[in-house]
Amino acid sequence: MEQRNLPFSNRWMFNRVMLQESICRKVIRATTGIKAKEITYLNAEQVIEPSPDNRGVRMDIFAQDDSHAYDIEMQVEPELLLGKRFRYYQSALDMRAIPRGSDYDGLTESFIVFICVQDPFQQGLPAYTIERSCREAPHQAIGDESHWIALNAEAWSDLANEELLDLLRYVETDEPDGPLSQEIHAAVSEANADRKWVGKVWSVSTIEENDARRHRIGLRLARKEGIEEGLAQGIEQGIEQGIEQGIEQGIEQGIEQGAAQFAALADQLLDQGRLEDLKRAAHDKEFRDQLLREFESKA
Repeated sequence: MEQRNLPFSNRWMFNRVMLQESICRKVIRATTGIKAKEITYLNAEQVIEPSPDNRGVRMDIFAQDDSHAYDIEMQVEPELLLGKRFRYYQSALDMRAIPRGSDYDGLTESFIVFICVQDPFQQGLPAYTIERSCREAPHQAIGDESHWIALNAEAWSDLANEELLDLLRYVETDEPDGPLSQEIHAAVSEANADRKWVGKVWSVSTIEENDARRHRIGLRLARKEGIEEGLAQGIEQGIEQGIEQGIEQGIEQGIEQGAAQFAALADQLLDQGRLEDLKRAAHDKEFRDQLLREFESKA
């Protein structure tokens, strides 16, 4: 039976390899351009041991040096809501950075990086750097010191940065070529030699995949039920609105028809000089109906 190994793009393998500080610093340098100093991992206990029971904000690699905070994520599946994920992770990162009630100057410069196996925004670019700006004054500095970067491993060949090219090429092909990818590949091979750990990862990945599938099915069912419920409500509301509109239209039409009938009756009574009958007809409905039947029978 062929032995199954985990690639670097596997989230658990990525976490384990990135816990090697030398590799982590080089990946940070390749993706952000920052030469990180001594790295402190803020979620090491969360990423070392694979477990499907982790809940809440589960960042892949959340680390900091003396002046920066870094969140480095591996994104294998297409993510349609990547922008909102950036926003969510930024809020989680900032909430950890300063206690409630502290001054905002306690927030350090931060980088959130998604290494995407597929093009996240379908524009064919190898990197998408997202910075907040003022629409009315684009050159006005905002000063939030937060940076969002989405990398597209499919477009690695378009990069001029050799270190980043080497990293993304390895994510895409699993073939080490440059110094960084060779160092990563050695760490990946060492981790794959730990068959007990690899077995746990496959088990957890299967559970997470099944959970994700059930979640997608649940969303589809909920969406279907929502559509059906919405249609039912729409039909009901449409009927109610139709009845209300029909009543209003009927009243308007009735008023118009009644006015037209009375006008015709008044013309005939005036032609015959029957002023007293006309006055009485204006206030006596039964008498007015009697006169209408009288003139209809003569028509």
